[in-house]
Amino acid sequence: MVKKFFPVLALLLSPALVFNACKKNDARIKIGHSGGYLFAALYAAQGDLTAHSLKRPDIRQFRSTSDIAYALLSSKLDAGFVEADKLAVFAALSGFDRLTVTGKITYPYGAALILRKGLNVRLQELGGLSIAASAPGCVLLKEFTADARRLGADTSGIKYQYMAFDGMIPALEAGVVNAAIIKGSYSAVLTQKGHSILYQNWDVKPGDECCPAIIDQTILVLLANRNKLDAVKPFIETLLSAQKLSPDMLRHAVANNTAISFEILQGQPVPEFSLADDELLQIFIETTEHHKDDHDK
Repeated sequence: MVKKFFPVLALLLSPALVFNACKKNDARIKIGHSGGYLFAALYAAQGDLTAHSLKRPDIRQFRSTSDIAYALLSSKLDAGFVEADKLAVFAALSGFDRLTVTGKITYPYGAALILRKGLNVRLQELGGLSIAASAPGCVLLKEFTADARRLGADTSGIKYQYMAFDGMIPALEAGVVNAAIIKGSYSAVLTQKGHSILYQNWDVKPGDECCPAIIDQTILVLLANRNKLDAVKPFIETLLSAQKLSPDMLRHAVANNTAISFEILQGQPVPEFSLADDELLQIFIETTEHHKDDHDK
């Protein structure tokens, strides 16, 4: 069990990457990614970890995964990583039928209490603060409450505001809330913006609506053009091989390509790249529709 109360240094996006990963006689494929700590396998696949006899793909870094999705829809990319939470939205757009799911990047749920930038309080001083949470019964909130009380903190005076996870970042930025109880994967984004982590617990068991076990905390999905699957396959195989490296080697790969130190990464889980298919896409579409129906009731 890893439970930590500590500040975290801000993260920076990595520079664009290049490495060899496609068949020698194939045209150079175009791959899109958004940079950051989740691309451990991609970083590790550089240099000596690749087959130098293969033609290197054109790896492009984008400002957001939405930009990647639109580039895929307009056939400007052959493959690219898109945020899983946005799949249902893009699946409804023209051109998406030409794409297919080929892989995913997962990261443990974890529970984190993020303090807004400039706020310096201890766990025992949260009474009266406004804190964002997903829902009253969310497993992350339950874990936080149990841990806080076990450590002697009184949580009865906290003013909770319930909202979607992706709404917590702008709420913190605007000062609408003082803190947020959020999935661990959002921690890096928020610390990039100058906010800080007061509490973190990676020993969270998913299984409710806010943290469904069925999607394994899939954060990013690798989409590829169906007509370019043969060309993209060596790239995917390279990522799978890199993922087999030891956790510390993958952490070093991230540290070498971002502003995150290896020492900080030692206390964090390692993101995992694995294969996936369109069944995962259907799960996200059904989950999104279910949440929409609940909201409309």
